[in-house]
Amino acid sequence: MGGNLFQKLGVMQEYFTDMEKVRVADLGRFNVTQQPQDRFVFKVPGLRNVALTAPYLHDGSVDSLQEVVEIMMKHQLGVRAPEKDIALIVLFLKTLTGQYQGKGL
Repeated sequence: MGGNLFQKLGVMQEYFTDMEKVRVADLGRFNVTQQPQDRFVFKVPGLRNVALTAPYLHDGSVDSLQEVVEIMMKHQLGVRAPEKDIALIVLFLKTLTGQYQGKGL
């Protein structure tokens, strides 16, 4: 059920508009290419083992899956999700944790 809730439907609000001050690290790929179209562009990592890879976001500013889901719901979907939906998405993300030599990571 959580996997069905986890969908990118489009950016509803620019993430960086909420920031008081944009830092050099926030410029993303632009720091490498100096191309204006690369401003705020980042490589998006896969979700495999995402529950084990905190901190989250491009700058490591978020420590919990719950909080990052809340942030992304706001910016990508334009909604504040009910706690139950956030919990379901977090449970789904935790199912993406793999195993090594037959043991959970």
